[in-house]
Amino acid sequence: MQTTRTSQTGISSKPADLLRCWCGSDRWRLCFRTARGGLARCVVCGCYQTDPPPLTCSDQSEEFYTRYYSQLPMSCRPLLDPANSYTAGFWRVAEQFSALREISSRAVDVGCGDGHLCAELKGYGWPEVVGVEVSATRATRAQAFYPGVTFFDRPLSKTNLQQESFDLIVMESVIEHLPEPVAQLCELRRYTRLGGRVVVTTPNMDSGNFRLLGRRWTGMLAPHAHIFLFTANALGAALRRAGFRVEAIGSFQLETYTVSQLIHRFLSGDFKGAVWRAHQELGTAYGRLIQQQLMLYAVGCAE
Repeated sequence: MQTTRTSQTGISSKPADLLRCWCGSDRWRLCFRTARGGLARCVVCGCYQTDPPPLTCSDQSEEFYTRYYSQLPMSCRPLLDPANSYTAGFWRVAEQFSALREISSRAVDVGCGDGHLCAELKGYGWPEVVGVEVSATRATRAQAFYPGVTFFDRPLSKTNLQQESFDLIVMESVIEHLPEPVAQLCELRRYTRLGGRVVVTTPNMDSGNFRLLGRRWTGMLAPHAHIFLFTANALGAALRRAGFRVEAIGSFQLETYTVSQLIHRFLSGDFKGAVWRAHQELGTAYGRLIQQQLMLYAVGCAE
């Protein structure tokens, strides 16, 4: 792996294995480097980037993520009662931004994975819900799980969906996987009707988890799959650059590990995993204390 050349100030010019930041800057401050990879922070916008990134251009995404998810052991099952299931992070955002509880005509989940949020939105009362997922493996599974929802196994721009036709676009835990995040947000803007909203969620680099754990926040840094990692300021700036008016930015917590789960993991012999999980939960507790929780969200309005 290439060594980053860093000055006494800690600022380096763009090394070969880093992308130019989405904001246009090529000036990075190295945060750390391990045997598995490094993390750098853009001096201009404050966004982070894994080094080296797993992808360097959007054209690689379909093949990369189809292969990636086909190799993972998946124990996923369809939701038994989507109309009364609110498992997705989107609903945590709706608890804080109540306008998202309103039902309109058309919604699309971009990067829908196994389709659970699509099924939940449909069960909640949205008349038309579409899922878009570049991993053919997951799109096929989503269609099998929820045949009443239409799924596409290709990028939004390669579907036959009409531009300026969606009232709600959700991109949940996707933007961190994109080598060109602003280009993707600009595409979402083209498919959002005037007055429609986009909801973006992603790991929170302002969180207590990252502040406390740093390089040990491995579950969310995930350099094998993540590229750009956002602070609230950086995510808001990216949405505005794509043409959205930012209505809300905040953070929320996913379901936490219980003490009984930790004890069970320890007693089963997974000592290393139990210690790792305990560290992650300490980060979560610190995040609650400073009111910067695990996941970041932003809501943008198309005007």
